[in-house]
Amino acid sequence: MKKLIAILIILLLAVPVWAAEDKDKDSGKCPKTLMQKDCFSCHIAGNFRVKETAPDAHLVYPVANMKILDGVGYYFMTYVDSDFIKSFFSYLDLHKVRKAIIEIHSSGGPLFEGQRIVGLIRDWQSSGGKVTTKLYAKGFSAGFLIFISGDVRLVDEYGELMWHEIQSFEGFGFKVETPSDKEDAAKVLRHLQDVLHEYLATRGKLTKEEIDQKVSKRQEWWMSGKQAVEYGLADGFIAGK
Repeated sequence: MKKLIAILIILLLAVPVWAAEDKDKDSGKCPKTLMQKDCFSCHIAGNFRVKETAPDAHLVYPVANMKILDGVGYYFMTYVDSDFIKSFFSYLDLHKVRKAIIEIHSSGGPLFEGQRIVGLIRDWQSSGGKVTTKLYAKGFSAGFLIFISGDVRLVDEYGELMWHEIQSFEGFGFKVETPSDKEDAAKVLRHLQDVLHEYLATRGKLTKEEIDQKVSKRQEWWMSGKQAVEYGLADGFIAGK
């Protein structure tokens, strides 16, 4: 009888252990450490430190090359596309971000795309937004036009900027076939060039006539970042010199 009682006691004590082991297996926990099986999705194997995630990992951006960090929107511009900039500013408005940095690294693009981006920047500025443009290496043509439109324009002293005469009417819905067409095309090109040079004159120290002369000499006006600061087309150096 005593043997039977002892056997029953052993069986009763063993049941919770089996149940606990089954429960641990069903819950996805390691039966020894009681840690979840997917713990290494958040922790590093070996030292078990928490993996670092980007502060903006929870955000879904509308365009590539943009982010929001510490309350500042950032956009890296290589391709001149006004729809991208429109989406960028709209997203900043949605998240109540009023400061933006646009880093220019562009060889240029379509004239009216560049002009629209300048217009979008000016519109965002008029609503209280502040735009800093930065240039480390290159900002040519439309890229140059966009760079000088910032509230604060920062450049590397060895970066390169270039502005030039409008060289083509292609894509404007105009076809040159006769001498009269060429004369009309030249007048339109001159009109566009004058309007742009009038804008450039408002963004630096040079007059429109001085800009006309620099461009007409070689059709391309190249300047280093250091020269851009001297001309007043950049406000300072990125390195803070």
